[in-house]
Amino acid sequence: MAAHRGIRHVEIGVADLTRSLGFYRALLDLAPADGPAGGPGVAWLQAGPVLLKLVETEDGDLGGWVNDDLQRGIRHIGFKVGDVDLRAERVRDAGVPFTLPPLDAVGGVRIAFFQDPDGTHLEITDNHLRYHRVASPELAERERLAALARPRTAPPVFDHVAVTSADLGTALAFYRDTLGYEEIGQITQDQDPRGFLITYLLAGDAVIEVFTFTAPTTASPWTPDPGRHGFRHIAVAVGNPEREAARLVAAGARVAADGSLVDPDGVPLRPS
Repeated sequence: MAAHRGIRHVEIGVADLTRSLGFYRALLDLAPADGPAGGPGVAWLQAGPVLLKLVETEDGDLGGWVNDDLQRGIRHIGFKVGDVDLRAERVRDAGVPFTLPPLDAVGGVRIAFFQDPDGTHLEITDNHLRYHRVASPELAERERLAALARPRTAPPVFDHVAVTSADLGTALAFYRDTLGYEEIGQITQDQDPRGFLITYLLAGDAVIEVFTFTAPTTASPWTPDPGRHGFRHIAVAVGNPEREAARLVAAGARVAADGSLVDPDGVPLRPS
């Protein structure tokens, strides 16, 4: 799939722009970048193929987001690194607590989780996934070869956005069939009593991880509150934003007060 059809940037609300810039630059080595819209209280960071847009909002909070994957909507963003334990040393030395310390995860990857100063959930991961069901051997092999070529000291690059969906069929109809993102494969978390399944879709140069469960999920708390901290929206690159917006609405998205489109599970999107 052409890169222009994928994730362009992720917007994150922060309470203190200087503090957050220091965090992302020191712990994830993200470099300043020029974005499509700037101004006071806005900063752009280059995270490999995807940009992060930090927006300062002094009065705000996570708006009901909690660290529970059964809550629908955006769960975390993930970065590929050369070595999780090596990068985790820097996180630990900075005094940032892990929500999940480094461990070997199902699928053959090593992962760790922590949060930015305002509670945005971040993952670092290394190696490549051994999918339990491969939908695209070509894409899975591409991922394997990229992992083999990645040096241990390689800096973080943006890898994925994880979202929880109430229904896999609905999510695939939206992201695969409407936006055209190609399915890579699936990982089944057999050890998880919640019936946890992860489906991976290639979104340009990044990935969308769709979390689904046999256990009941809870509604996304996202609203277009301009003071929101944490995840604010995902910008998706499309050929014709107006036409694509109409297609997404026809596929089940609703239009929020700030102009964002919200997918059937409460994930805010901005076609651009």
